[in-house]
Amino acid sequence: MTVTGPIDADAMGMTLAHEHLYADLRPYAEQIATPMPPDADDVVDVVLPYLQRIRSLGCRTLVDCTATTLGREPALLRRLSQESGLNVLTTTGAYVSAGGRFIPPYVREEDEGSLARRWIGEWRDGIDGTGVRPGLIKLGIENDPLDDIERRILRAAARTHLETGLVVAAHTGPWAEVEPGRNARCAFAQLDLLEREGLSPSAWIWVHAQNEADGRHHVEAGRRGAWVSFDGYRPGPAGAYVAMIGRMREAGLLERVLVSQDAGWYNAGQPRVGEFKPFDPLFTSLIPALRENGFDEDAIGTLFVRNPAHAFAVRVRSRRAA
Repeated sequence: MTVTGPIDADAMGMTLAHEHLYADLRPYAEQIATPMPPDADDVVDVVLPYLQRIRSLGCRTLVDCTATTLGREPALLRRLSQESGLNVLTTTGAYVSAGGRFIPPYVREEDEGSLARRWIGEWRDGIDGTGVRPGLIKLGIENDPLDDIERRILRAAARTHLETGLVVAAHTGPWAEVEPGRNARCAFAQLDLLEREGLSPSAWIWVHAQNEADGRHHVEAGRRGAWVSFDGYRPGPAGAYVAMIGRMREAGLLERVLVSQDAGWYNAGQPRVGEFKPFDPLFTSLIPALRENGFDEDAIGTLFVRNPAHAFAVRVRSRRAA
């Protein structure tokens, strides 16, 4: 489900599975107290050339993973999609990471049933009157062990998936590994809970899996059937990403891997919109490095075309069906 409506999953083409276009990174309470609506014309002026650049390099779909309370702007994304010619996906869900800065009162107060009804309502009716429907459920989870609110939003996400077929993409753990295995413990706690709620592991994406230093955990998640997302690539030496992806290939798990950059970020209220990170390094640096290290065109197609099409396809993936 894109911001302009449904498409066949096979029509996604070359896909960036985790990026950001526009965001408001002020604490949620500040966003509500001092609204700062985007200047759509300025956002388009800044962002559109970056989108046109990757389209010229073969990209056809971009998944905007900006969470619901970090400045999600569905109508703006629809305009950027229409003007760039790229398919764009947006989110529903809840982000309770970052020390709780982005948690709205209703997420603290409502049970999983009420939260699920909110998210299912966005799927059925569109987001905030725009008619734009979400293409994924984005969560932000960071604790080890999971706390009460994290368990509640995970159960709500499970209910939402079983009703809508939207994949659950969970920002997981700290941005960088601060303790061996911590990111993985947070990830597997989520996966265990979602399986108990009736989901197949293939309904869940381990977002920021690259922050787990021990690649054995990536292999374990892939073997369980989860999506393992290495999504923080930056320009420069590609060796670490080639090694992570190569380990999954050696384990026979290339078909469980997503790769992206977590780039972009037109940040509301920041001088010069912050430092907008371009989307082309994956095409100009990482993919050439993969080719130089023995990844043929079929493997490239698996990583950037077939895997995203399978991951973001709208279909219920329950343990019973699996």
